[in-house]
Amino acid sequence: MAWGSFALLFALLSGVAAGPHIKKEMVESSERHNRYYHYEELRERLRSLAEAYPRQAQLFSIGQSVQGRELWVLRITAELHAQIPDRPQVKYVGNMHGDEAVSRQVLLYLADYLLRGYLRDPRLTRLLNTTDIYILPSLNPDGFENASEGDCTGNRGGRENARGRDLNRSFPDQFSPDSHPDLSEVPEVSAMINWIQSNRFLLSGNLHGGSVVASYPYDDSHRIQFLVSTASLQMMKCLNT
Repeated sequence: MAWGSFALLFALLSGVAAGPHIKKEMVESSERHNRYYHYEELRERLRSLAEAYPRQAQLFSIGQSVQGRELWVLRITAELHAQIPDRPQVKYVGNMHGDEAVSRQVLLYLADYLLRGYLRDPRLTRLLNTTDIYILPSLNPDGFENASEGDCTGNRGGRENARGRDLNRSFPDQFSPDSHPDLSEVPEVSAMINWIQSNRFLLSGNLHGGSVVASYPYDDSHRIQFLVSTASLQMMKCLNT
């Protein structure tokens, strides 16, 4: 279920320009982009964004990790409580592997950028007026807290959840119907599955770190050309080039 590419960020942000691109001066961000946030600070930063922009941002949790940390999601869109049925839902998920931490910060910065730009940048205003965006910076907060900054080998732990399970390898696989992951070992995965099934996400991005890889839907099958239309494959290759 991973795209593993920041290209979706580019596609989402660059594909909404229309008409004259006249900007108002944006509010200066409090972010300093010089360190990673631990769980408590990440939680408070998300709360502060929701409180600062109550008409465009809503903070909620889709569940808890093994050690009881909330899996926070920040929803960002204009007319937050209108529930416009034809507005496409898009979700970004980061930090599925706890020691792959760049996406955790990038998604927080993206949320800050989108909210500061609303009604100031025409491109971002149009994006929030037409798209229902959900940002989950960390699916594996336990792993992040267990990881060691500077360890690029993963030998010190943090990749897996608190029960030693790789979340990215714990989802049901349609091409291995006899394999049934034990979801009781991965409450983070169970929460994600329930969340996906209760929404209508049109586009999703799962951001990883460590190498330059773009994973397509169904790319774990040797029959991908029969499962995805040629037009869809061309679009995905374009997004990830």
